[in-house]
Amino acid sequence: MIDLNPDATTASPSRISMWVLLIICVSAFVGGLFTMHIWNVVRESMNTQTRTETDVYEEDTNMDDEVIPSGEISSVSTESELVIDWIDPSKQQQVTVDARVSEVLCPDLSEPDSEKSWSQCGNPPQISQLRLGVVVGGVYDGRFLEMVSARIEGMGFANSTLYLLIDSTEENLPVLLDQVAQNSNESFPSTYRYTASEIVAWSGMSLNEAFPGYTLETTALIPDLVANETLTDIHGNRFILSGEWVRYDAEVAVSVIASQESIQLEDGRSLFLYEAGEGASTQVGKNQYFLVGKDGRLAWYDLEVAFLDYTERAEGFDISQGIPNITWNDGSENTQTYMKGALGGCGFTTATHVVSKEIINTLELGQSGTGLYDANETVKIYEPANYEMSYFEDAFNAVTFSSADEDPKTYEDFVHPYLYFQDAFDRWIELASIDIVPAVECGKPVIYLYPEVQTDLSVWVSPRGGFSYTEPEYGNGWNVTAFPDGRIINRSDAKQYPYLFWEGRGGFYPSVQTYWIVEQSDVEVFLENILARMNLNQSEIEDFVEFWLPRMQTAVYYKIGFNGTAVMNELAPLNFSVKPDHIFRVLMDYEGLETWEASKPPKNLPYANRDGFEVIEWGGVLR
Repeated sequence: MIDLNPDATTASPSRISMWVLLIICVSAFVGGLFTMHIWNVVRESMNTQTRTETDVYEEDTNMDDEVIPSGEISSVSTESELVIDWIDPSKQQQVTVDARVSEVLCPDLSEPDSEKSWSQCGNPPQISQLRLGVVVGGVYDGRFLEMVSARIEGMGFANSTLYLLIDSTEENLPVLLDQVAQNSNESFPSTYRYTASEIVAWSGMSLNEAFPGYTLETTALIPDLVANETLTDIHGNRFILSGEWVRYDAEVAVSVIASQESIQLEDGRSLFLYEAGEGASTQVGKNQYFLVGKDGRLAWYDLEVAFLDYTERAEGFDISQGIPNITWNDGSENTQTYMKGALGGCGFTTATHVVSKEIINTLELGQSGTGLYDANETVKIYEPANYEMSYFEDAFNAVTFSSADEDPKTYEDFVHPYLYFQDAFDRWIELASIDIVPAVECGKPVIYLYPEVQTDLSVWVSPRGGFSYTEPEYGNGWNVTAFPDGRIINRSDAKQYPYLFWEGRGGFYPSVQTYWIVEQSDVEVFLENILARMNLNQSEIEDFVEFWLPRMQTAVYYKIGFNGTAVMNELAPLNFSVKPDHIFRVLMDYEGLETWEASKPPKNLPYANRDGFEVIEWGGVLR
C-alpha cells in the first residue's frame, strides 16, 4: 500500500531491562518538557518577527490585522507565501461544506416546475470540504486552510477546487485564495493553472456577486501546493511533471492507493509507480509515476528521455516532443523532431509511449543508431526491419494535411519513421516522427477578440503537435490591434481579419462523454440551436456552420459532442499579453453513424459571459 507519509519511521525496543526502560522514559519526559519550552520560545520569536513585519505592511496599506473585513468583498494583496502546518493527507478530515461555495460551484439547475431537482454537481451534489492544516504566522496566523472540491458535470466531468482560510472563531467570513485554485478533467491531469476568479467566472458571476462579504486574497501563494516541474532520483534519472489531478482517494483514481513500488528521490521523498490492477486503470496514470501532494491531490510525472532535446515553448518546454541526439549508423546526425507519446484524437499523449515486450518481439528490430546524453553516455536505437506487419497497419493512413487533396503516405516516404530504445527501467519506448500525424487533427479553431476598447496585444497559441496552417502568419505569435466590434488588424501586414485562424495537432484528449445523435437532415438546425445556447453570436454561429456543415453530409446520423475550455487549454494552451476577462473555448467532435443509438446529452452547457474583454474560440476535430 502507498505510504502517504513515507518519511515517518517507527522503532520497537526488544529485550530492554525495566531499569533501562524507566531511565529512558524519565529522560524522554524531561527532554520533552525542555524541547517544548525551546519550541515555544522559537515559535513566539517567529510570530513576533512575522507580526512586526506585518505591522509595517499594515502601516503602508492601512490594513487592520485584527479584523478581516465583512460586508462587500475586499481584495487584499499580501504579496506573501503562506506557511502551513500540514495535516497528513490520510488524516485530513471532512468538515461542513461552506454553503456559499456550494451554491456557486453546484448551482441548482432544475427546470421550472420540475419535481426532481438536480445541481451541476449531481444529485446529491458531489462536493466536499477538507481541513488541510493551519496557517503559521502572518496576517492569517491560526486560520484553517480548507479545500473545497466539486465534481462538476458539464460536457464530461471536471473537478473544481477552491481553497479557503477559515477563522477558527467563526467571527469573520472566509478568505478566498485567488491564486491557489485548480480545475482538472477526470480523463487527464492538468498542466494549466487556474485562479479562483477564472473558475467562478464559469458560473456567469463576478466574485463580488458570488461571494459577498468574503475577502479575496489576490496574490498569496502556498509553495507546498505547487508541484515541482522536475524531480531527480538518487541515480540521477530525471522526471518531468505531466500534470496535476484529483485527490488520491477520488473515485476515478482507481487503484492508486494500492501502488507499492517506489523510487527514492534525491530530496528524500518517494515517487510511486502507478500499478493498475486487472481492469483497473485511471487512464491518466498508465506508465507514469506520481506524488501525493500536501492536499492529497496527485501530481503525475514522466521519466525524461535523456537524449531528447525537448521542444521549447513560450510557457516552458513541451514534454511531448523534441529532437533526439542520435548518430545514425551511416555517421549522419539526426535533425528530425519526434513525438514520445502515443497517437490519439487530434494529437498525441504527453506520457511516454511504453510498448510491451510481447509487441517488441514481433517487430524484428535492428540497431540503426546510437543516442548520446550526459557525459557521453549512450543508448542503442532500434528500428523495425520492415513495416509490413499488423502493428503498423493503421499507421499507413498517416497524412500530413499540407493540402486538402493529399494522398495518404506510406513509410517509403519517410526516413527513420519509428524508433525504439530501452530506458533506465528497461522499458521499451517508441518514438514517432512528427511528420507522421494521426488521421485527424484539430480543424479550424478560430479565435475572436472582443476588448472593451481598441487594444494592442500579442496572442500565443501552442498546439502540442504544432501547426499545419495559420492565418495570418503566426511567426512568434500574432501581434494585433483588436477592436470592440471584433475587427482585428494584424500589425505585420496591416490587413484586417475577422478572427485568428489555426490548424494543427493538439495533445491527446478523451472521447466525448456526452453527445447527441442527430439525423443528418437536422444537423444544421441542431448546430445553430446548440451554439446559440452556448451564447455564441449570430456571426460566430454562421462561421461555424459554414465550415462544418459541408463535412457532415454523408452519414445517416451524426454523433456530436463538445469539449470545453478546460480540454482546449490542455490541447493548445492560449496566452495573451493583455489578459482577457473571460475566455470561452469549445471543440466539437463528431462521428458519422449508419444506425441510430441513444443520445447522452450533458445536463449543463458552457455559456460565454460576453462581458468585459471576451475571447471566443471554436474549433472541431477534422476527420
